[in-house]
Amino acid sequence: MVIFAIGVKILLAGAFGFFLVFFMLCLYWAKEWHPERRAIIGFLVSTLYTFGFFLGGVLILVSVVLFLQYLFPIIKSWKFPL
Repeated sequence: MVIFAIGVKILLAGAFGFFLVFFMLCLYWAKEWHPERRAIIGFLVSTLYTFGFFLGGVLILVSVVLFLQYLFPIIKSWKFPL
């Protein structure tokens, strides 16, 4: 569970950084095309893509934790003839 806790902290920091960078890029893009609604567009698009980033990160993190906790000891216990 230590790996999961560290992974969640890294994932949250990465998602926060992803949101900030993507929000700034969306604001810059929307400034030219939709100047009156640029903050709303930037926030909604950034939130949507950050949710996808976070969901993908959680799925990868859960896969790694399950592999390390259950599958790796099973594979390690197999005896292969040389």
